[in-house]
Amino acid sequence: MFERVALGGLTVLVGERGGKYPGGNSILVEDDIRLIVDPSTNVAAAGADAVGGVDIVVNSHAHEDHFAGNFLFPDASLVLHEADAPAMASLEALLAAYGMDEASEQAWGRLVVEQYNFRPRGDAVSVRDGDVLDLGRTRVRFLHMPGHTAGHMCLLFEPEGIVFTGDLDLTRFGPYYGDATASLTDVIASLARLRALEGVTAFVSFHEAGIVRDDLRGAVDRYAAVLADRDAALLDFCREPRTIEEIGAQCIIYRKRYPHLSWQPHVEKVMMKQHATRLVALGRMRQEGDRYRSEESSPSASRISISAGSQ
Repeated sequence: MFERVALGGLTVLVGERGGKYPGGNSILVEDDIRLIVDPSTNVAAAGADAVGGVDIVVNSHAHEDHFAGNFLFPDASLVLHEADAPAMASLEALLAAYGMDEASEQAWGRLVVEQYNFRPRGDAVSVRDGDVLDLGRTRVRFLHMPGHTAGHMCLLFEPEGIVFTGDLDLTRFGPYYGDATASLTDVIASLARLRALEGVTAFVSFHEAGIVRDDLRGAVDRYAAVLADRDAALLDFCREPRTIEEIGAQCIIYRKRYPHLSWQPHVEKVMMKQHATRLVALGRMRQEGDRYRSEESSPSASRISISAGSQ
């Protein structure tokens, strides 16, 4: 279930435990046109009557916890960024976008249908960066913030200046970029853009951080600092040459092994490979065949600057 929290002209549907995965914090706009953003598993459990009629459903991106309640509103228009809309057309397209290994894909395919209520929507409306949706008193400006997925969006609600950050979720876990279309480089650039937005009065994140009203740039900086911590851990482990298999087994991303997450080993390798590739390009690591070796004597001093989005 969820708790309704008024924020300007919006209503935040705050999920249990602050929207901790697999739940989330959705946004409802009750205007001339009624809109819901990322109807969560909490919304799905509560049912359509708990929300009321909806004309438009917006998914910030094509991930299971963000479309879990879509099925409640079959007659509503579905809106996604043009890079993620194709993933909603079929289960096969969705699984390809996740890019899981064969060992995980079959089980995950069943899960997104049975637990997260996936329904193919080949009729999704595509939007691009800067497009605006006028709901009456409220306007929604779509901000393409890729990296988590190729089509991940943040939404700016005008005139209140409230930004829904989606899965740039400002949690202590840090950014996630384990999909086939994900990009660490794009995550860093998107965080730089999010940090630089002017006139923002509040962030609403889909998971845990919830409604953030104070020290907005500090919240982004703390979230981005997790990337530097991952860099530092990788550089420290690679004082001796290491393969991606060895690096993945260190669980730098999740910090420990979770046996019930069959896909964790794959994600650890995919995400750390992106760190390694980036650090090689920056001259901070060296690739020796299929192994990676640190070029730094004090990797704990690693930092990532998102003020300019250049690193």
